Amino acid sequence: MAGRHALPPVALAAMIGDWLSGSGVSAPDEALLERKALDLLALIRRLAAPIEDSEIRRLRAEAAAALTAGRLGEADRILAKAELNAIAGASDLSALPVERRLLIGENRADRAALSFLRAVPEAYREAAARYGEASTLIGLAAIERSRETALDQARALTRIGADFDERDGYDAAIAALRRLREGLDALADSVAAAAAEEAWAEALEGLARLTGEAAPRDEALARCRRGLDTLDRHEAPPLWHALKLRHGRLALALGEERQDEALLEEAISAFATLLAVWDRSRDEARWLEAEHMISRARTLLGSRRNDLALLERAFNGLNRVAQSVARDAEPLRWAGLQDEMGRVLAAMGERYSEPVVMEEAIATFDTALEERRRESVPMLWAETRAAQAEAMLQLARRGKDRELAQRALAQMVEAVETARQADRGAAAAALQKRLAAAGALATRIISG
Repeated sequence: MAGRHALPPVALAAMIGDWLSGSGVSAPDEALLERKALDLLALIRRLAAPIEDSEIRRLRAEAAAALTAGRLGEADRILAKAELNAIAGASDLSALPVERRLLIGENRADRAALSFLRAVPEAYREAAARYGEASTLIGLAAIERSRETALDQARALTRIGADFDERDGYDAAIAALRRLREGLDALADSVAAAAAEEAWAEALEGLARLTGEAAPRDEALARCRRGLDTLDRHEAPPLWHALKLRHGRLALALGEERQDEALLEEAISAFATLLAVWDRSRDEARWLEAEHMISRARTLLGSRRNDLALLERAFNGLNRVAQSVARDAEPLRWAGLQDEMGRVLAAMGERYSEPVVMEEAIATFDTALEERRRESVPMLWAETRAAQAEAMLQLARRGKDRELAQRALAQMVEAVETARQADRGAAAAALQKRLAAAGALATRIISG
C-alpha cells in the first residue's frame, strides 16, 4: 500500500499503530489502509498550500516532514505552534481580520485531519471535535468553507461507524447532519443542501449495513431523492454524480430485496441518466461500478418481466465490465462477473427455443469456476455450481435427457452440502430451498 501511493512505510505504520496495539485485533483490511493513505496524502497537499506568513509556512512544512516520517504527535505540536503564531496573543478572535481568522480556522481543520490519521475511534472523535471548532472559527468570515468543515465533522463521525462498526458514530453523524440541513435553504444554498443530503444518505446507508435495519436505507434513498431535487447537475458535477450513484445503488438494493419493479426501474433510470453524461476516462472505477449495477438491475427486471431486450442489454453491460477487469489482478472479481453473465444467459436460454444459449450459460459457469475454487472459496464455488446445475436441469428438461438431469441433481446436492459446511446462515438456507425445487424438476424429467 505504501509503495502504491509513494508513501514511506513508516508513515503508514504510524497511522495504524494504535489499531495494532489493541489486544486480539486482526490487521486492518486493505480498504482501510487505502483510505488512510489517501487521508495522509490529502493533508500533506494542504500543508504545502501557499501561505503569505513565512513563519507559519515554515512550521507547516516542518509538520509535513514530521508526518512523512511517521511522527504524528510531533506534527500536531508543530501545527499547534503555528496556530498560536496566527492568534498572536489576541484575546478576542472575532476582532481579528478576516484573513487571520480564516488562517486560524484552516489550521484547526488541518489538526482535525491529522487526528483523523490515527486508526482508532478516539482519534476520529477528536478529529470531529476539531472540525466543529474549525467551522465555528471560520464562521461568517467564509460561510461556504465553514459549512464544508461542518460536513467534514459529520464525515469523521460516519467513519467511526464505517471503520470500527460502532453505531454511535453513525447516530452522531446523522444528528449533526440533521442540524446542518435544517439551517440551509435549498433554494439559496442548493449545493450545500445537496452535500448535506448526500452525507446524510451515506451515514444512513452505513447504519443500515451495520444493523440490518430497513428503515435507515429507506430514509437514505429519500435523502438522495431530495438532494437530486435540490441540485442541478451543472452546479456541482462531482456531487451530482455521487448522489446519482448512491441513489441508483440504494434503489437497486431495495428493489432486489423487495422484488419491487418500480424501484428497479428507478435504479435503471438513475444509472442510465448518470452514464449518459459521465466521461468514462475521468473516473474509470466508478463508471464501471455504475455500468455493473445497471446491468444487475436490468437482469432482475428482465427476468421478472420475461423481457429479452433487457436481459440482452444486461449481458452486454456485464461483458463490458468483465473486459475491463484484469483476471490476473482480480481473479475473484473477474469470476464473479462470469458467474453473473452465466445467470443472465441462463435466464435468456429459458426464453429461447434453441438450446445454444443455455449451453453457453453452462460453459460460462465453467469459466467462473476456474477461479471460484472449492478449496479456497467454498461458498462462492457452491453458488456457481448450483446455478450451473439449474441451467443443466433446464437443458435436460428441454431435451428430455434423463442422464443429464441425474448429473445436475447430484451436482446440486454436492453444492448444497458444501454450502452447509461453509456457511450455515441465510445463503446456505436459500440454496437448500433451491435444491427442493431442483429435485422436483429432476424427478419429473427422470420419470418421463
